Amino acid sequence: MDVKMKGPSFRGLTFMLAVAFLVWSSSSEGCHGRATGKHWRQNREALPALSSKKGKTHNHGGAHKGNHHGGASKTKPPSRKMPKPDVPRSPPPQKGSRSSTFNVLDFGARGDGKTDDTKAFQDTWTATCKVTASTFIVPSKYVFLVGPISFSGPYCQPNIVFQLDGKIIAPTDFKVWGRGLFQWLQFTKLMGLNIQGNGTIDGRGSVWWQVSPFDDTIDHEFKLLIPLNSSVQEKPPAPARSELVGKMPRIKPTVSDIELVSLFVKHPLTRLCSFVVQALRFYGSFNVTVTGITIQNSPQCHLKFDNCIGVLVHDFSVSSPSDSPNTDGIHLQNSKDVLIHNTTLSCGDDCISIQTGCSNVYVQNINCGPGHGISIGSLGKDNTKACVSNITVRDVIMHNTMNGVRIKTWQASTIRL
Repeated sequence: MDVKMKGPSFRGLTFMLAVAFLVWSSSSEGCHGRATGKHWRQNREALPALSSKKGKTHNHGGAHKGNHHGGASKTKPPSRKMPKPDVPRSPPPQKGSRSSTFNVLDFGARGDGKTDDTKAFQDTWTATCKVTASTFIVPSKYVFLVGPISFSGPYCQPNIVFQLDGKIIAPTDFKVWGRGLFQWLQFTKLMGLNIQGNGTIDGRGSVWWQVSPFDDTIDHEFKLLIPLNSSVQEKPPAPARSELVGKMPRIKPTVSDIELVSLFVKHPLTRLCSFVVQALRFYGSFNVTVTGITIQNSPQCHLKFDNCIGVLVHDFSVSSPSDSPNTDGIHLQNSKDVLIHNTTLSCGDDCISIQTGCSNVYVQNINCGPGHGISIGSLGKDNTKACVSNITVRDVIMHNTMNGVRIKTWQASTIRL
């Protein structure tokens, strides 16, 4: 009896398995298609850029499986058209990842050319200084009256951009400058600073030139002046005059602040006016760029680099009258790795003056004139040792200049070039 019971059970089980297999075979293709579609839907959630192809991707998944089971479709597998699920993509931008901008108008600047905006510039710099790769904005269509100010490091963050599109003018009242202020706009101990834009720095230096203590030309230099109309004038405009009362070479060396203070004590007004107020000065900074802007009518030197490493000046211009005293265009001292190119310099003294301690200076494509040309020196004052090395000047246009390119040294000095 046990054998008879076992036989029918085995056949029934076999029949049930056969039916289940047929049912499974008829529905396996659709199951695989749905699973594949679900799989690509998950991938599209990871790759939003592919969401527009949702329906098409689902069909490709089904066709792929159908072709695997002997279907007639020749559609390529989705892996050849769709990116792999693990393809990396750029992370979305995070808040604070962009450089912050600080506009002087937001810090109380009026920009009417009459109100003193010095404090607004100071406050703007204080905020800018704290943020890496931030931007200090001087907007266009405004004129800002700014007194002597120092944009100082060394605790400022690097790669700050000073975007100058408006106009900055200097005060003409001598009392504003006070004692010991020998620069107007000064940047000290900064890294990666970029001064750029289409704006103008106007030193309004004519009031300073008029009170210069030197009324006489030195060594008959007026004979070297070339009038713009090629005619000889009986009383030509006086050339740039030295603040030194000694003999040639008359072009001044850079004097120390101690010497300036001493002269101020002896001659409170005239000596101060002769030496003071360089429009834009950089001291002790690394990787400094100046481009696009114009400096005009500086009381004395227009652009000065002192103890800087990595200087780039291009597409920059200086504009001052030919008879404005001591208005060097660009002055270099104790600086190295300097590149100056594609620049127009019109002034009353040297277009470019290179002082002691400078090395690796490359000057190219400069439009110089009027002015005194390009000079190395004066070097070796008071029997001192002066070192200048690796200076290259090429492709320079000189017009209405007193000299071309020259090297100036003091007698009994030790010079190393």
